[in-house]
Amino acid sequence: MDDLSEAKVAQWMQSETLAEHLIPLLDRYDVKWRGHGVIYVDHEEYNIHTAHMIVTDLSATFGVSAELVRSRLIELQLLRDVRDILPVRDQAARIVARMPSRADDASDEDHCDMAEEYPDA
Repeated sequence: MDDLSEAKVAQWMQSETLAEHLIPLLDRYDVKWRGHGVIYVDHEEYNIHTAHMIVTDLSATFGVSAELVRSRLIELQLLRDVRDILPVRDQAARIVARMPSRADDASDEDHCDMAEEYPDA
């Protein structure tokens, strides 16, 4: 990377420069503050699309990859993507679904008593 490219990347990565370009995009895409984060992405199609458009516009403006823009927005806590976070109930259901069923076992004799296996339980 030449000196001019490095200077350009260093400049856009400054929080003030990024915010200066982000604010008009928030207005353009009608992003509202609802207490979840400046750019909040969940499973709602509108939020996904809006975040994509903002990241794409910033990427084009600064001449850097969308992945780099997205990473920097997350680092500055300007973008919050919660699509990978599952509620505890869903996580528990996934764990239980992976557990072998007692009906699948050959006999109950093969099972240890829960109290013996987990004495602190």
